[in-house]
Amino acid sequence: MDADSARQVGTWVAFLLTIMVYCYLGREITFFRSVYRAATYLFIGVALGYGVVMAWHSVLLPRMLHRLQEGQWLYVVPLVFCLLLLTKLTRAWGGAGNLSLAFVLGIGAALAVGGALVGTLIPQVEATFLSLNPGHYKAIAAREGELPLTFALNALLVVTGVVSTLLYFYFTGRGETNGGRLGCLLRFSSGFGRVFIMLTFGVLFASIAISRLSLLVERVRFILETLWSLVPVS
Repeated sequence: MDADSARQVGTWVAFLLTIMVYCYLGREITFFRSVYRAATYLFIGVALGYGVVMAWHSVLLPRMLHRLQEGQWLYVVPLVFCLLLLTKLTRAWGGAGNLSLAFVLGIGAALAVGGALVGTLIPQVEATFLSLNPGHYKAIAAREGELPLTFALNALLVVTGVVSTLLYFYFTGRGETNGGRLGCLLRFSSGFGRVFIMLTFGVLFASIAISRLSLLVERVRFILETLWSLVPVS
């Protein structure tokens, strides 16, 4: 099979799978529901097969088995953990696999916490240390063709959003504030935080809706172009 024939077969397979997925719209009918389920099972099977192949060729074979062949016997430890995971397939020996699961979950939790601190929290804190003096943005403003006051206002917006959002979560969690002028000021600031949270959720929802709509338009266009290719050219 040449390249053009293979590309044409792939196009029609994608067309058929797209139609099968859109059968979800008629899931009240048994036939359409069965077709949609077949598409989901096929997708899950292909994804699992691809994951197994990638794990073998990208992780197990080069990073463990080859190093064992080179005499690096320390890699027997991950091999034992992998074999212990296989014991979860049976109830009699399933308890032995808990050691591997505990190790994986512990490492995963540590990486998640470390990633959240180093990759999210600390950079966010550093990003809020911004100057509100327009004079500090003259060089950037001249390069970008903007006014220095514009960059100062952007910095003020970032700082206000972060501080007011933190105040909103803090006082929502405590359920109380100090009285007097300070308490009124803090409650007013936390109200700004609620506005920023609502705006953020609105923007996220809009971006998700636009991305899903873009995918829908692309699939509909693909279906129409595939059907149009069947029309004979006079």
